[in-house]
Amino acid sequence: MNSKMQTNRRDFLVRASGAALGICAVGPVAQRSAIAQEKFPARDINWMIYQAPGGSIDTTARVIQPYLEKHGVKTNLDYVLGAGGRVARTKLFTARPDGYLMMTESAPGGAIDEVIGRAAYKASDCVAIYGWGVVSWQLCVNKDSPIRTFQNFVDECKKRRVVVGTIGRSGSSHIQLAALQKELGLSFAMVHFEGSGKAYPAVMGGHVDAAISGPGSGSRMRDSLHFLCVTGADREKSLPDVQTLHELGFNATPIDQIWFAMTTPKVPEDRLAVLSNAFAKAFEDKMLWQQMEKVGEYLKLLTRAQVEDMVRKQAEVIDRYKDLLG
Repeated sequence: MNSKMQTNRRDFLVRASGAALGICAVGPVAQRSAIAQEKFPARDINWMIYQAPGGSIDTTARVIQPYLEKHGVKTNLDYVLGAGGRVARTKLFTARPDGYLMMTESAPGGAIDEVIGRAAYKASDCVAIYGWGVVSWQLCVNKDSPIRTFQNFVDECKKRRVVVGTIGRSGSSHIQLAALQKELGLSFAMVHFEGSGKAYPAVMGGHVDAAISGPGSGSRMRDSLHFLCVTGADREKSLPDVQTLHELGFNATPIDQIWFAMTTPKVPEDRLAVLSNAFAKAFEDKMLWQQMEKVGEYLKLLTRAQVEDMVRKQAEVIDRYKDLLG
């Protein structure tokens, strides 16, 4: 066989093997171009939840999921627990900036991490997509607890070691309790759980005296819990009969929760637009609102700019309490 025939045979084999492996013959530039032109999202998006199943972060995500899918964004829920959300935030912060990973944040969680210096990220590092809630906290006890009012709770703190469960160490529920301790002069111990799905059983089992958690998740446990107060400036729609601290004659700074979806830094703007538009379209559906209200969750929609502004302001408040977040 002459050299020309051997060369032609080698070229044919290279081309054939490349085709069999799906390798584009026109080279890496064309491959990068094909990826850039890929329709987003081309596969399911991983949606991280940093608290145990059963709480409001989990419940609202489950309600929203099918409505997002109607608008081209299919998601899988991924429970990434640990350190009051820092494990999930770190995973998000270090992920590829392709838009295929997002998480539900409950601000001011990220701002707390930033202020107390326990994370390599800042609250503003990850990118907000869309928000759907601004709620305060409720303080609850077992249905049969002798503590029937917030004043009873205050009196009990003066007599003995009272233990209150949070839904995450150094999270926003922790800092709300810290504000109550500092501003109302209360003394009580805290135990930290990964979400209300673990805190409520501790209350019902008598392992802690009380717990702080969201009003929506609390409303789904009415048969097992008794509510002492809500911490916000106004009553919560999911617990309309529960009085605010201010109504009860106590004044403490509200550390409200802001629920929103966020994604990795440096995700391209066109992909962010796809995600935010899908959320906006999902929330136009009245059925979604009705489903939320059935599970005790009441919506307040927030644009990306509104979320970012609120997170920025919360960071300033958090700085006052950082010394109490051991």
